[in-house]
Amino acid sequence: MKRYSLLLGIMVAAVSCSSLLAQEKAVLQPNATVLSILQGSAGKTVELHLRSGEKMGGKVAEVTDNVVHLSNLTGAEFFDAFVDIKDISAVVIRVAGR
Repeated sequence: MKRYSLLLGIMVAAVSCSSLLAQEKAVLQPNATVLSILQGSAGKTVELHLRSGEKMGGKVAEVTDNVVHLSNLTGAEFFDAFVDIKDISAVVIRVAGR
């Protein structure tokens, strides 16, 4: 029984490591905009830096031409936010598990 538990543990570790290695590197496209970056980050957790100096993190739920919908806000998981695209100065996306 210990043998199977050890084998299962090794398999789980191998799958976890391979998924970390398979994460994509961030690449900047010549025509990239905040809007296109957010659209490409749908479903991912991001941190938005706003022009006011605030930071807001959460999962990108939906993106329109004018607004991004963040769900599961960092530090306020039971809340959602709707942020005007024009108020965003930077988008921070985790691309590697360090």
